[in-house]
Amino acid sequence: MVLKGRLKLIYDMIPPCDILSDIGTDHALVPAFALLNGRCKKAIACDIKPGPLERADMTRRKYMLMNSMELRMGSGLEPVREEEADVIVMAGMGGVLITQLILESINIAKKANCILLQPMTNRELIRPFLWENGFEIIDEGLACEGGKIYLVISARYTGKRKVNENRIRELIGDILIKKKDPLLKDWVKEHIRKQKKAVSGLKRAKAAFDLEKLEIEERLLKELTELFDSLGG
Repeated sequence: MVLKGRLKLIYDMIPPCDILSDIGTDHALVPAFALLNGRCKKAIACDIKPGPLERADMTRRKYMLMNSMELRMGSGLEPVREEEADVIVMAGMGGVLITQLILESINIAKKANCILLQPMTNRELIRPFLWENGFEIIDEGLACEGGKIYLVISARYTGKRKVNENRIRELIGDILIKKKDPLLKDWVKEHIRKQKKAVSGLKRAKAAFDLEKLEIEERLLKELTELFDSLGG
């Protein structure tokens, strides 16, 4: 088995653990790869629908992981017991759904030694949500697959809540900047493109109540451009 792109990045960020729980598992490729390479001792592949679990079962049978991978049906973190909350992966779903599922099973999320999040949409929601709910961001990484850039965030609960007033930190991520991720320039460039689109939309609206918002969004665009230039863009 070979993992590429975002799935390989997720695997690379999994710390050695006893139990790996993959939420919304689909084909269960990440937990299977983790088991085959000794990254975890046991895996729990969870999904809300039977179809993905059937595909996950095909994977575990193919790689003879019947004794080490358990399949469970349920919503979000509900199938995972608190004592099993070691490392949790939530990938391939939207940022809104990820935050909802964590809130619905917040006690399980708090018990986890590490939660790996890979949002497909609304990625800007993840960092503020984690900070506001007492989770510390441990690491971040980027991967390119099919011409798209994917973000993976590693976090754990500490109980220390903080309010962020810097939107650059929400959008780009301090850790990505500090570690000089190889895809950082492309990541910032993507946000500049989206921000230009947002500013243009507000200018076309020409509504008085949008003037303050326009100033805020133009300031963010300026900060993103300055960051890009500082990276040698």
